[in-house]
Amino acid sequence: MNLKSLLAEISVSTELSTKNEIVEACELIILAQSLSSGERDTLRAAYILGPLWDGDVPSKAARDNLLENGIIEKVIVKGEGGFNACTYKGADVYKLMTAIQDNIECERR
Repeated sequence: MNLKSLLAEISVSTELSTKNEIVEACELIILAQSLSSGERDTLRAAYILGPLWDGDVPSKAARDNLLENGIIEKVIVKGEGGFNACTYKGADVYKLMTAIQDNIECERR
């Protein structure tokens, strides 16, 4: 998978985006590639099933790392705290992570 394809996954265009937007997108690509398996599982759960109650996250340590990177955030749901939700940054990282993983699986076939 080439850089242009990965940028397209998060709606960043090499022709229309600014240099800073492309640099930020490249940093997200690097972040998506560097996630541990626990972080990938936790992000996947937050993106698909979220918001998640603290007791339902796959990994507390991974959740803490994702919180530090702004990929998920603590949120209030119906007046109750203790939930974790995917941020817009997290959604982009999820899309990149999925595209990278799909490409790896396709190459193995």
